[in-house]
Amino acid sequence: MRSLRLLRALLPALVAAVPSTSVAPIALAAPAVLQAGKVDANYTILLGGITIGRFALDTVLDGKSYTITARGSTSGVTRFVSDGKGYLKSSGSIVGSRILPAAYLLDTSENGHRNSTVSMQMNAGNIVHVAALPPLAKKADRVPLLPQHKRNIFDPLSAMIVPLVKGNMAAACNRTVPVFDGWQRFDVKLYYKGTAEVDGLNGSYKGSVVVCGARYVPVAGHRPTREAIEYMENNKALEVWLAPVESLGVMMPYRMQIGTEVGMLTIHASRFVGEAETQRASVE
Repeated sequence: MRSLRLLRALLPALVAAVPSTSVAPIALAAPAVLQAGKVDANYTILLGGITIGRFALDTVLDGKSYTITARGSTSGVTRFVSDGKGYLKSSGSIVGSRILPAAYLLDTSENGHRNSTVSMQMNAGNIVHVAALPPLAKKADRVPLLPQHKRNIFDPLSAMIVPLVKGNMAAACNRTVPVFDGWQRFDVKLYYKGTAEVDGLNGSYKGSVVVCGARYVPVAGHRPTREAIEYMENNKALEVWLAPVESLGVMMPYRMQIGTEVGMLTIHASRFVGEAETQRASVE
């Protein structure tokens, strides 16, 4: 098991903390007013308590649209981890409380060699073009991807933006998330577990976060007989913590965890700072 492949497959499932129990785009009651600004976050990736990588997540909002960029790397410090790098970018529009993806890119390399790329164009969450390499191998037991599996979906990065409902952070949980990553279509069933307090350093977010449990449900593109699929379907050690960025009217992932056969994989924010344009202007 290699960490880069694990993150590519499972991290999107874990951080996709959006829409409701239908597969329609998110529509939350009484969301906070979305503001222009940005969220800068850096994350440390640990496997069994050992640091195996880091990545940065930059989110820019203008009240009507968004762009999210992620850059990260893993390091082969254990036999379960390879040296890898990843670049992801997503953009789309925000209409009221609805997040509508428009474009998604992924480019990863392992041990110095490119090993996967994805390019998707969407119209309000409906795939109009997708190219993913390497292509899925033809296998008799693979569940076929049909046209309906590419409608009303979220790409992995767009799913990170959750409109904030003031006074009810728990609304970010108790949802089922439709995700398409370029190869597979799966749902993530989220449920509310509680809240936690975090104490960020050097100006990072300090306060309450909502803790969502998650279950992975494969839909199409997967092979049901694969041991990894069965393991993830039964995996109860999936969790995401969402932190509010009240000045922007959104929530974003602060901490994630994935139970694996070789220990707990955790992704924890070492820096998490969000501010509206009006805040930056007042400082300047």
